[in-house]
This record gives sequence, C-alpha cells and structure tokens, in this order.
Amino acid sequence: MDGQVETMEQGVLGHLMALERGGMGQQDQHESQRLEMLKVRAVTLRAQRDQLKHQADAVKILKDKISKDLPLDDADAAGGFIELQKSLLTAWRMQLKDLQRAHHLIGGYDLVECKEGKSLCVSFHTAFEGVYLETYNMELDLTRTVQISRHNIPPSFPLESIAKQLLQKDLKGFLQTLSQKLNALAGRRQQVYLLKELVGSVEVMESSQLCNILVLMCTAQGETPKAVLCTLEYGDLTQCLPTRVSIECEDKTLSESPQWKKNQLLLLESPAHTALLTMRRMGSIA
Repeated sequence: MDGQVETMEQGVLGHLMALERGGMGQQDQHESQRLEMLKVRAVTLRAQRDQLKHQADAVKILKDKISKDLPLDDADAAGGFIELQKSLLTAWRMQLKDLQRAHHLIGGYDLVECKEGKSLCVSFHTAFEGVYLETYNMELDLTRTVQISRHNIPPSFPLESIAKQLLQKDLKGFLQTLSQKLNALAGRRQQVYLLKELVGSVEVMESSQLCNILVLMCTAQGETPKAVLCTLEYGDLTQCLPTRVSIECEDKTLSESPQWKKNQLLLLESPAHTALLTMRRMGSIA
C-alpha cells in the first residue's frame, strides 16, 4: 500500500515539474517574442527620428534663406518651399489648438480659426471695474511666417514693437501681452472719463493718447484756496495704476505736508477717480 502511495506521489510531482518546465518554456518564448518586437519598434522610431531631424534641418535652412532674402536653389523652390509652408502651417495650427484650450483659463481674448486654418481671428475684450468696454479685433496670416493682416487697434498703441519682439517666436506671449496692455489702456481711458463725470472740480489738464501721463489740476481747501497740480505717470503699460505721482503747488509747505503725502500715496494705490473722490470726502480738495 505504501509503495502505491509513493508511486502516486512521484507521478504527481513529475507531472507538476513537467508543467512547470512547459510554463517556463512558454514564458521564455513570450519574452523572446516581446524583445524582438521592441527591437523592431526601436529601429522604426530611430528611422522616424532621423527623417524628422533631416526635414527639420532642411526647413530651418530654407526658413533662414527666406528671412534673409537669400536666393533659393531649384530644389528649394520646387519642394522645400512647399514643405516649409506645410510645416509652418501645421505648427501654427497645433499652437492655435493649444491657445484655444488655454484662453478659457487666461481669459482676455477669443480665437477663431479662419480660411481653413490659414488665418486666425482674435478678439480682445476689455473691461474696467466690472464694466465691459471696447473690443479690438485682429487677423493673423499663418501661411508663411505669422503676419498681421488687419486690425482696429488704436494707431498710438505700440503694436509694431510688440509684434517685432514676440510675434514670430512666442504667439501665446504676443497675444497675452496685447490683451494685458489693451485692457490697461481701456482702464486708464475709463478713469479719465469717470474723472470728468464724477469729480467736476478737478480739471484734466493733459492726457496722452496712451493715457500714460495724466496731469490734473485740483483746488486745495483751506483759508485760502490753492491750486495743486497732480501728475500721474504710468510706467507699466500693463497696469491701470500709476508708477509715479508728483504733487506741485506754489506753497511748498502744502505739497510737503503729511496730508498731501497721504494723498500722493492714495493716488498711487487707487484708480484716479476713486482717489480724488476720497480726497474730496476727506476735505483735501474742493
């Protein structure tokens, strides 16, 4: 009886060992097949990488020739230029898709693809203190290098210099900078309008087209009313608040007084119309 049990155990163990050897053999076969597939995949990816690198180098050379107005070879004119157009258009369309997704987060402008992806229409929305103001529009041509086709941005706005700095190398940065500066311009203009509407006793002596310099004439209250000249300079065109405020009066003691030092700080930290209304409530100006 014991012999039969021992024979059965040996048979079972032998069977299990055979199964284990078979499983290991199949696993080794699978690993070998997987390794071969990875090798083939690696070879394919290296070939694609080399091809893309060659195309990128050719496009870069051609783009440099075009930007420097150098003559094109026959091969460049025949196939390279078409390849450059396709590459640039693809790149701009990919960046456009990214911007369309991102603008919902950063706000300030809307993008619409036009002419089958060959141009981009941008609308810049401006607002100040919750009030919607002007909307500026621009069309960008994407067929070769990015170019501004048309727009309704004010002539005094430094559009050309911003485009020269950012348009070709950073489209997103270009649009964000435009959005910030256009919104700030609208905000400064709105402050001038509100000054005239709400603070009638203050005279706007000077205001530049970009509203980056604002000169105001106030009347200081006291036993003898005195004229005070407030000059607000907006050194940062992305902001609605001034970077420098100077107070001038024939009576030097008044412009250097603690009260007018507070007024100067108030003009630096608050929109102009808000600061002047506060100064009038405090009895500083008429």
